[in-house]
Amino acid sequence: MGYIALYWGVMLIGYFAGSKLRNYQEKMGFINGVMLICISLLVLLMGVRMGSNEEVIHNLGTIGVESFIITILLMVGAILSVTLTRKLLRMDKYGYLKGKECPPDMQGACGGNDAAGDTVPDAAKEDASSSNLMTWLIIIFVIVGLLAGYFIVRQRISDLVAFDSVTSLMMTIGLCILLHVIGIDMGLSGTVVKQLKKVGPRILAFPVAVLLGTTVVGVLIGLLFGDLTVREALAVSYGFGWYTFAPVSITNAGHVVAGAVSFMHNVFRELAGIVLIPALARSIGYIEITSLPGVAAMDICLPIVERATRQEIIVYSFAIGMAEAFLIPILVPLVLGA
Repeated sequence: MGYIALYWGVMLIGYFAGSKLRNYQEKMGFINGVMLICISLLVLLMGVRMGSNEEVIHNLGTIGVESFIITILLMVGAILSVTLTRKLLRMDKYGYLKGKECPPDMQGACGGNDAAGDTVPDAAKEDASSSNLMTWLIIIFVIVGLLAGYFIVRQRISDLVAFDSVTSLMMTIGLCILLHVIGIDMGLSGTVVKQLKKVGPRILAFPVAVLLGTTVVGVLIGLLFGDLTVREALAVSYGFGWYTFAPVSITNAGHVVAGAVSFMHNVFRELAGIVLIPALARSIGYIEITSLPGVAAMDICLPIVERATRQEIIVYSFAIGMAEAFLIPILVPLVLGA
């Protein structure tokens, strides 16, 4: 709750500041560069933390493979649920209501049938090289971070608990700076608030869709994987990428194997979301990709969503991530009977 209030606060302050600077928008072109630098550094730091973490290293075997498969299944389930919901709401893959007015440079993506929705708009084509660059930067910085954490931090730093605490604080500060910059960028354009008003209650359908898709896949996982009961599989599924809460809660309830699977799955979920968002946005849908990273959709992945799609889509991203953050502390203990 405290982090949600903090993130909302710094973003709103940034939005207010940006709205006062709209007359100087042409001089604020450096904002995108600042966001890209912040994303790269945060991803690097996350990689270092994972590479230096004993639990990550020790669970890279059989449990790691199982966790990876579970991550893929849950992501596919979330995507399919969001796609079905989007179609029921008559929205195209770029998040526009079919038959409604949309910007001229997006005409190829708006309205009409699914065939029209599959056409890549001019704006998306122009941003393709930027998204590809971001994808490669993210992959490179994650790999460098993992290697640095494993070969340097683990060898030269004796107090890894203190290191984890310091880097956690650094990531929180970095996220606040990043979200503040995002707020400024939103304030400069002024389109997000208009979009939120236009979307209205419809936005709530997507967190519900992700929850339903996750529940169905979680039950299937419990039936398919012999070392996990249905309850344990649901608890793992409801972790939504929050590897600092769900694994500890599951392990404390006496489910050691499920706790290890949960930890690895949540690490994979956040990491895969960071890498896949810019790579898949134009192919699977703008709203769909907000369901990939779990709770990270409302913090570290928010600027990645913005750069890979458009500003208005971060409304859906934040809504999905925030709903998951609220639900995790309720659902994980509930399904385990803890």
